[in-house]
Amino acid sequence: MAPDAKTIRPPTVGTRDFALLAGLTAAAALLHLWLAGATLLSGDEAYYWLWSRRLQLSYYDHPAMMAWWMAASTALFGESEAAIRLPAVLAVAAVTFLGFDIARLAFRDIRAGWWTVVVLNATILFAAAGVIVTPDSPLLVFWSASLWAMVRLLDEGRLRWLYVLGLSLGLGFTSKYTMVLIAPGILAVFALFPEGRRWWKSPHFWAAIVLALACTSPVLIWNALYDWVSIRKQLSHSFDAPVGNPWKSLVTFLGTQLGTVTPLIFAFMLWGMGWALWTGWRRGNPAWFLLGATSAPLLAFFLNHSLGGLVQPHWPGPAYLGAAIATAGAWVSLGPAWSRSLRGAWIAAICLGGLMVAATYAQMASALLPIPIKSDPMSRLGEWDRLARAVEAERAKRPDAFVFAAKHEVAGLLTYYLPGHPIVFLTGSAGFPRIPSYDARDAAALPGRDGLFVIKDGRYALQDIRPSFRGLSLLTTVERTWGGKVVDRYEIWLAESYGSGTFENK
Repeated sequence: MAPDAKTIRPPTVGTRDFALLAGLTAAAALLHLWLAGATLLSGDEAYYWLWSRRLQLSYYDHPAMMAWWMAASTALFGESEAAIRLPAVLAVAAVTFLGFDIARLAFRDIRAGWWTVVVLNATILFAAAGVIVTPDSPLLVFWSASLWAMVRLLDEGRLRWLYVLGLSLGLGFTSKYTMVLIAPGILAVFALFPEGRRWWKSPHFWAAIVLALACTSPVLIWNALYDWVSIRKQLSHSFDAPVGNPWKSLVTFLGTQLGTVTPLIFAFMLWGMGWALWTGWRRGNPAWFLLGATSAPLLAFFLNHSLGGLVQPHWPGPAYLGAAIATAGAWVSLGPAWSRSLRGAWIAAICLGGLMVAATYAQMASALLPIPIKSDPMSRLGEWDRLARAVEAERAKRPDAFVFAAKHEVAGLLTYYLPGHPIVFLTGSAGFPRIPSYDARDAAALPGRDGLFVIKDGRYALQDIRPSFRGLSLLTTVERTWGGKVVDRYEIWLAESYGSGTFENK
């Protein structure tokens, strides 16, 4: 067993190590940027792009940080796919640096930093996060920054890190509500270890909490103005979404985590989380305990949540930041005996993860791998421009017709890929706050006009809108393909002479 890390000063990062880390991170960022520009947007990304065109303090689905970042990126570099996704590219680069430094500081070993970089980049979850932009992009940055500030506070005891921690926590919440789930782990360290308890009597501790709350004010103000609609939605989504078969949902969740984290690395991360919690507590090392306390409970939360509702594969993503650092640190701390016994499995885990990441990038860029469509998440990137061209052809025949859809993702994609970025209305919504691309004044101008309704599964949606229009007729059907295989089929319907009802909040 290596000496207690608390008795050793952390190694400095030499010029050679820094240059190598910067070079590798820049190379990965360039690869991510190329992929970002070579693939079409997904539905969620296009929807978030709508947010960036009408900036708000917060939004119906998530807080606003990602929209603010995207607005800055597109203002500087235009509205290409690469510019829209640039925040994701930069976020993963920042997390790479932070993860390296957290591991170096927590384990007093620069090898832990390098293994953290390797483990993170050998997961599909982290690899995809460097290309696809979501609210998780800023969330991962501020989650990592919170861990970094906390580890530095524990190590150095300097007041400034307390304020950096408060700032990171508040900005993280203004990125995504998931940020609240880091708080129990951090508070546990402040409560259980003398290095943390010493701050309870300091007025600066409470000032840092006030700073964190002040940073959340955009989300709180917006929700207060709109009857707390976003927070109520998230609470309902988390606790009031029963599923028909909870055990099937649980197995699906575990399967997606094995796939996105890669199977062997997932197993090592579970071990790393447990090791960090147990060893950190037993040896009185709050930094190690912190890594386990901000990862294992988060994964357990979503594991339990999967019994009551669908959990998207990337939702537990922040848990794997602490887990990757803990796993890398455990690997370099356990000594030669453990390393020899697990070396084969460790190398296999990294190699398998690397191969799966390479395959993901190849599929994202080419769609050539023979993956079944239903099992290929990359298929959501395929041929939205083809659908937009078909809609535009019908729109050219009816210049006064408006376009509408039943899904916010489709509304975002059509707005982006149709010439001139026109408003695409959403059924069951008068616009803001549900979707920020239009408001009730825009919807009020629709009566008497024809609409072009774009729908994938039209039976129930047509029943819903039929009373609002004089007549409905199918114009054309468009197949959306990926790698030469049909992903889904969209219908374009002519909805004649809108009356009322469809574009009111429901």
